[in-house]
This record gives sequence, structure tokens and C-alpha cells, in this order.
Amino acid sequence: MEEYNLIVIGGGPAGYTGAIRAAKKGLKVALIEKDNVGGTCLNRGCIPTKALLHSGNLFASREDWESEGIIVSDISYDESKVYERKDKIVSSLRTGIEGLLKANKIDLIRGEAKFIDKNTISVGENTYSSQYFLICTGSSPIVLPIPGGDTALTSDDVLANPVNGDVIAIIGGGVIGIELAQYYSSICKNVTIIEGMERILPMFSKELSMQVASVLKRNGVTIYTDAKVTALNGGGVAFMTLNGHGAVSADAVICAVGRKANILGLGLEDIGVKYSRYIDVDDTFKTSVDNIYACGDVVGKIQLAHFASASALVAVGNIIGEKEDINLNVVPSCLYTSPEVAKVGEIEGEGFKFGKIMLGANGRSIIEGYNRGYVKLAVDEKDVVRGAEIFGAFATELISELSLAISCGLKAQDIIKTIHPHPSVNEGIHSVAEDIFGLATDKR
Repeated sequence: MEEYNLIVIGGGPAGYTGAIRAAKKGLKVALIEKDNVGGTCLNRGCIPTKALLHSGNLFASREDWESEGIIVSDISYDESKVYERKDKIVSSLRTGIEGLLKANKIDLIRGEAKFIDKNTISVGENTYSSQYFLICTGSSPIVLPIPGGDTALTSDDVLANPVNGDVIAIIGGGVIGIELAQYYSSICKNVTIIEGMERILPMFSKELSMQVASVLKRNGVTIYTDAKVTALNGGGVAFMTLNGHGAVSADAVICAVGRKANILGLGLEDIGVKYSRYIDVDDTFKTSVDNIYACGDVVGKIQLAHFASASALVAVGNIIGEKEDINLNVVPSCLYTSPEVAKVGEIEGEGFKFGKIMLGANGRSIIEGYNRGYVKLAVDEKDVVRGAEIFGAFATELISELSLAISCGLKAQDIIKTIHPHPSVNEGIHSVAEDIFGLATDKR
């Protein structure tokens, strides 16, 4: 029986990041994966979605080409080619991860893992022992427990193959549902969103939610909120709203109401690992069994790939006795609509001061084709940066500067005294810090 210092179960962002860090620290490591390495993010989530969004947004931008001096006729959209490009990107990145595992002498074991005891695991007919285990089995799309709920497509389905039909109903107005709505509307499909909360994107501020809703509606998307879906029937969605009954007919119905942890089949109950909807862990990501750790989507804290990777580094650091100094309280959230959305930290708080700069007059934003957007910054009574949100071009790239500011306890003055390049959307961050003190030179 092969023996290891650490066996990682699941090859997504948490799994492969933790395995590689452990191997670099001198541990003998194996990674067990039943499917493709890269997990949901690479194979059925972040990367495929953004590849489709890039193609869709490029196609949608054709309406502005003539004003930019580009004259082209007979533009069409070949979705099969778009999916081929998406698959090539995913395959290339997957090959890169497999290469990293091999370069770091990590044994990649294919199959489904099940615990025999706290130090032994089986994969098929083979057994392996390890001093420590790290569970990173991720999550899967939730299926609505309603009549016909199992007939809806999931994000896994629609990212694997193009959807047939031109009328799309999306159940769920969270990040997944909104990004899919952005994609389908950009390629001229008729899209309806049905959301159970009072507004889409309830995890973002009301202002951001309203801005994104406005853009989607301008692109032809119909949005129902405060709507409880009651049944799916032959391509139709029945729901209840505050005003009574509603129904939508569609060629395809996509369910995007969240994800559930992949726990069943691991044998956790046989070895005393506590779990309910998610695996229970402490601040070090240790489970109720002292040599078994878990992180990523399966623990239900924050279901984001970058948080999963960071949590894996913290877990491995605790396993090897070298505490990893990562601030897990500062986690940026991003939405890849057009314009993009990003937030980090607290944007509301007692005693906070705020700065806000509109990006409609920002030179780089206008050049990129955006005449709307804003940057909002929150600081505390000592002018320390506590939170930020951005709606505009490159928002998902810009948010890291503000994440760094929060994590390092920087003040608005630290941003002000740092020269930002011109022309750039990034100038908006400098200006919003100035606006805290009423000094922004580009604010009327």
C-alpha cells in the first residue's frame, strides 16, 4: 500500500493549489480526482463562462464598429466555433495544471475516493495511506425540488454544449444567472430572469444591483423579482409573485439557484468527520478529525475559486506547522457583465466616510466604449480604507488595488500620494480617494 504525507481529494483550485504548495514544502503528495483536474472553475464554471462572455461581448460590440471607423458587413455568430474556442482554452489550462502536478512530483490518482479509516482511503480496488488528508471535493448545481425541476438545464449543461432555441428562461438572479443572461442577450437571444429575492444580485449593494438590472433591461432582458418558481412544464416556468401568478414560455430553462457541497460517498460518517450541508471546519480548516482538513466549496464559507485557493494554502500551512499569513477576511467578489462589477470589504458602516467618482467622463472608459460607471470608496474615522465597489470597464482588474489597501490597513492618503497612470480607468481610484476629502480635481 502506497504511503503519503498528504493526500488531497479533488483537483480544483483548492486541491491543486494545496497539493503543489505541500509538495514544494517537501511532502510526499498524491491528488485524487475522479474527473478532470481544474475542478468546476476551469471545466464548468469561471473559465468557460468568461470565454463565452468574451465572444458574446465582442459580437455585441459590432453595433459600435462603424462609429469607430470599422466598416464590416454580413457579421454572424457561429456558436459551435465559440464553444470550440472555449474548449481549447479549457484544455490548454488543464494541461498546464497536469504539467505542474507532474513537475512537482505529485501522484495523480484517477477515481472516486472513500475513507476506510482516518489514515486510509480507497480508490477503486486500490488503497492508500497518509498522515494527513485535505478534502477539496467542491460543489454541484442545485436542482429545484419542484414538479419538473429535474428537467431544467444546469450551468454544467449549458457550458458543455450550446443551448437550442432563441428563448431562454433563467431561474436565479445571482452571479451565475446574471452572467448567463449577459451572454445570451449579447448574442440576440430572448432572455427572462426569474429571481426569488426582491432584487437581482442580492449579495451586492442595491446600487450595483440596480445598475446591472438597468443594463440588462436595456439589452432586452426581462426580469421578474419576488418570484417563487412553482413548477416547470414542457419548456414553461410557472411562478408566484407579489401580484399573483406568472408564467414564462421558453425553448430552454436554466436553473441557477446555487450549488451544494459534494460530500456523499466519501465515507465521512464512518470516520467521525462532522458535516451537515457542508463539512464542519475550524479557522485552520481542520475538521472534527485532527488529521483531516477540508476547504473550498465543500466547507460552504465563500464559494469563490480564489478563496478556495487561499484557504488551501492556510490549511497546508497548518498541516506543516508554518502558519500562512493570508487575510481571509478580505475577499473580492466579481461579476463579468458589461460593464463589469467588483466589490471588496465593507461599503456600509457606522462612522464611515465615502467618496464616489463617476466614470462617464473618464477618458479610458470612453475610449473602451463605456459612458457609465462609478467607483465608490468607504473609509473609517481614521481614514483607513474599509471597502470599495466598482461598476465600469476593467472593474475586476482594478479591485485588487483596493483589496491590497484594505488587507494592509492603508489609508485614503496612501492612495492619493501614489501616482496613477493616465489615461486609465485606474485614475478613478486615485480620484475617489481624493473625493473623501473633497479634493477630486475631475469631479464637478
